[in-house]
Amino acid sequence: MTVVGIVAALILLLVLGTFAYAFVTLPDPSRLDLAGGDIQIVDRHGTPIEQRNAEGVRVIPVKLSEISPNLQNATIAVEDRHFYQHHGVDWGRVIKAGIVDVITRRPQQGASTITEQLAKIAILQSPKKTILRKLREAMVATALESKYSKPEILRLYLNSIYYGHGATGVEAAAEVYFGKHAKDLTIGEAALLAGLPNGPSYFDPTLHKERALARQAVVLDAMANNDMITTAQAEQAKNEPLKFVFKENRTSQAPHFVDYVFEQLESTYGPSVVAKGGFVVKTTLDLNLQKAAEQAVAVGQQKLGRLGADNGDFLAMDPKTGEILAMVGSADYLNNDIKGQFNVVTALRQPGSSFKPYAYEQAFRSHTLTMGNMLDDTSRHFAGGQFHDFDFRDMGMITAHQALLLSRNIPALETMQAAGVDNVVNFAHDMGITTTLKSEVTTAIGSSEVRLLDHAVGYGVFATGGMRHDPVSVLEVKDKDGNTLDKPNTSEGKRVISAQEAYLITYILKDYSSQWNLGWNKPFAGKSGTTNNYRDAWMMAYTPNLVIGAWVGHTGPGNQDMNGVYGTMVGSSVLKDFINNGLTQAHFSVETFKRPDGLIDGPPCASNASASPSSSPSTSPSASSSSSSEKELYLPGTECKAAPTPSPSPSPSPSPSDLLSPLPSILPSLTASPTPAASSTPTPSGTPAPTPS
Repeated sequence: MTVVGIVAALILLLVLGTFAYAFVTLPDPSRLDLAGGDIQIVDRHGTPIEQRNAEGVRVIPVKLSEISPNLQNATIAVEDRHFYQHHGVDWGRVIKAGIVDVITRRPQQGASTITEQLAKIAILQSPKKTILRKLREAMVATALESKYSKPEILRLYLNSIYYGHGATGVEAAAEVYFGKHAKDLTIGEAALLAGLPNGPSYFDPTLHKERALARQAVVLDAMANNDMITTAQAEQAKNEPLKFVFKENRTSQAPHFVDYVFEQLESTYGPSVVAKGGFVVKTTLDLNLQKAAEQAVAVGQQKLGRLGADNGDFLAMDPKTGEILAMVGSADYLNNDIKGQFNVVTALRQPGSSFKPYAYEQAFRSHTLTMGNMLDDTSRHFAGGQFHDFDFRDMGMITAHQALLLSRNIPALETMQAAGVDNVVNFAHDMGITTTLKSEVTTAIGSSEVRLLDHAVGYGVFATGGMRHDPVSVLEVKDKDGNTLDKPNTSEGKRVISAQEAYLITYILKDYSSQWNLGWNKPFAGKSGTTNNYRDAWMMAYTPNLVIGAWVGHTGPGNQDMNGVYGTMVGSSVLKDFINNGLTQAHFSVETFKRPDGLIDGPPCASNASASPSSSPSTSPSASSSSSSEKELYLPGTECKAAPTPSPSPSPSPSPSDLLSPLPSILPSLTASPTPAASSTPTPSGTPAPTPS
């Protein structure tokens, strides 16, 4: 009982001390500052990238009578429906949020009232989320309620909240988004604006229109549930066409990256705190590499534009830290025809054959397959569908090494099946893919959509010898006087695979540039990807200290398919310019690959039980013939015996130049099956044709 009493006394003393400290250091509640401070975004060397909301130019305070009642009601409905009942703190919401957070074991429910948010925005102005700050918010909110009436608090809040696109306050937001005054907003427009402060970047209608409209629907339903409008009015407003104008002047050296950084900042500190500004954000970006990336994308558009490629992106990342060094989200940020403000680096696209390394790595690490095992490159059925390769040719029995290097599709499907579809899917998630992947064999050849940002993390695991580092964009946040407000902790990364397992893929892909004549003058490993009808063309590449990736496609008016743009063409244009010219101009030195200890040299396998029987005799004995002279690498205990020299075949085999030559678009398979044949374009890539409804 004595011990319990002492512990209870110490806890009580700690709580009282916290309250006392919060009260003593409490800012003056009467000091309301509605002017927006500037936010400076700089690169890793301190060079300015962009400055936002300088001198509060987007703050236009107005009276409450000059703000549409629709917007007032929409804001109260979605942010604080008990606004007129509480005295600064809604204790019911606090208790509910606490219970939910305990059950889910993470902060999931928000409980801040409009008054507390005003205290945070206009008085406390701290970007850090702490218990002490929440306590101060409650104290200041209570003081504000005793000093100002409810209409005055609502007016102050609506004039100080951030709505995105540099607009602080509802009058500025109405002008930026709809080109009208706040008093003239319709129900639909008011609901959309009321939903933005929860995440101005996340719900930005220029970048994420579906998210913005979904959030608008939430606001309208809340208004209807609180009898502010009828259900019929809510449904009518949901169907109301919104005419955006986006009156915004902006100068930025990396607009897509800055948008991405702001989304991260808003997620960490809250959108209102970020919008209030008054601090400097030191980011991971290297402006020298950013300029090189922009130039590379421009080169790609110049060379591939005549084939229908009107858009492209680029990403460079340090695989040892996850730090983003360059990000080009589209070919032209200001080009609305191609939806230029949409960041394709964070968008979902089919990766084509650039997904194959995950399937092969899972097979290697599980000892289901080795790079020296023989696979059957012969057209056949998988999962109820007839499949053939991109060149309509069968190479017969080839090594897994050759199959990945030559990007053969049938062996990739065979590998996926042998390794286990769900095993590969789970492994890809461990590597860094955050999106849902279809539990289908065709995922091996890129039928499931991924983000380039995630893909770079996955390839970074190969680059670092098995360590995963998730994306990082912010290094430090300082106030205007240079004092450090926050410095995110550096992650040590997560071990996903061993160095030996990772090097197996690198050993194969380090020869990709020479195999496909990409023209790189630095030692990058790489893998391309192309989807059906040339809709997406990818090229991924890496060294131990740099991962890069690029995509090209057609996002403008007309047919979304390109005219014969392969992933290898992205490699020989976009990546070639960045590797050969950009890195040199940026004075960036790439590291060379080092083989880890613990791998066994050996010849290809003579045969293996996992190789599927061919439905017809191989017409390409040269493949197995050439494999007999290759040196393969094996994990200890998995090495194979030498393959015998094959007998001469009466059928001539295609030469490497024949295999890599451009071919016309793939025709549908003539073999009847429940689903159409998976096919891919004539490049080291491909995804199956979409299943018809």
